[in-house]
Amino acid sequence: MNSLKLISINIGIPLFIYLVFALLTFNSAKLPNFLFIIVPYLFYALSIMIIWVSWHFNRNRFIFVITPLILIHLGFDYLSAAKATLLFHYASIIYPLHLLIFLVLKERGLFSVWGILKIAFVVFETAVVLYLLYYPSEQVQNFLNLKIFAISFYPLKDIAIAVFLFIFFVMSALILFNRYLIYNSTFLMILISYISGFYFLKMSYAVDMAFLTIAMIIFILLIRETYRLAFYDELTSMPGRRALVEDMAKLGRKYSLAMIDIDHFKKFNDTYGHDTGDEVLKMVASKLSAVGGGGKAYRYGGEEFTILFASKDADECFGYVDILRQNIATTPFVVRNRKKSKTIYVNISAGLVQNGSKDKEPFAVMKRADNALYKAKEAGRNKVIKA
Repeated sequence: MNSLKLISINIGIPLFIYLVFALLTFNSAKLPNFLFIIVPYLFYALSIMIIWVSWHFNRNRFIFVITPLILIHLGFDYLSAAKATLLFHYASIIYPLHLLIFLVLKERGLFSVWGILKIAFVVFETAVVLYLLYYPSEQVQNFLNLKIFAISFYPLKDIAIAVFLFIFFVMSALILFNRYLIYNSTFLMILISYISGFYFLKMSYAVDMAFLTIAMIIFILLIRETYRLAFYDELTSMPGRRALVEDMAKLGRKYSLAMIDIDHFKKFNDTYGHDTGDEVLKMVASKLSAVGGGGKAYRYGGEEFTILFASKDADECFGYVDILRQNIATTPFVVRNRKKSKTIYVNISAGLVQNGSKDKEPFAVMKRADNALYKAKEAGRNKVIKA
């Protein structure tokens, strides 16, 4: 289960965007009219940027999320009143389901087999909606008018609310138990923004503002995702070497640094395979990320990690690093294969140093920490050496 802190961080940003736009919408009468006249144009401009950035960074699910919104918006603008009303009811049911599908589906290349299937699915969705707009079905209308709740959610149909509630609970469960928090929380806020815009249809600019809110939430997510790709390690979810370099450039006059290496990791990989080796890396990373003393852990590369202690001397930090070493050494790791499972233990070695007057730059401190790490290896491994 994900921690409340992580959930709050990930849902906080899209929730803040939603609340800001909701506040603007509810106070539209007090604000200059021209601000709301340009909202549709901002939505289209931001949508184009989302499509371009998604294509560029191979985050194509957002192309499939924003494109139907563009089509729905165009339909509201250019269809007759009767057809726009039908589109409203169809879209209130189909798009939330569409969101859930593209949240669950894995990211693939746009022109891979899976990507082409996704394109075909969106084309099929669009064709079905267009057919129902121009050739209304009595059975479909009866389905739309199905009464489920004792109260009215006008202008939304009961079936739309039922679909919304189902998807809301599924996405909430994913937020609690699935590790892709950044996506799950964002898609939940997209869902809420979308239904809010439809529910407050009669309020001036509600739908336009809801669509702009969704575009802004997606665009901010893409920025966050770009940052994550640049600064975080994909396997362990720890800050990577680039983040380490950035943080080292901001260090003050006093700090300590530990270089950490998993003992005999190459032999472990050769014996149990790289997949099991990856699981060991993730286990060690999770332990290192919980370092105390204000330390921050990074994956430096391969089986090597770094911990920075800002404004701390080496004597203060030694205990924290040694506690990590002990925790990892006493944590059982189960290796499973087809025939049997085996419990093993993993050890780390660490070299810890404090910056000194002779160190011209942080990388000189890192070099001394590396030397201390090698001394820990030579001393028999599973040790912390303070230089």
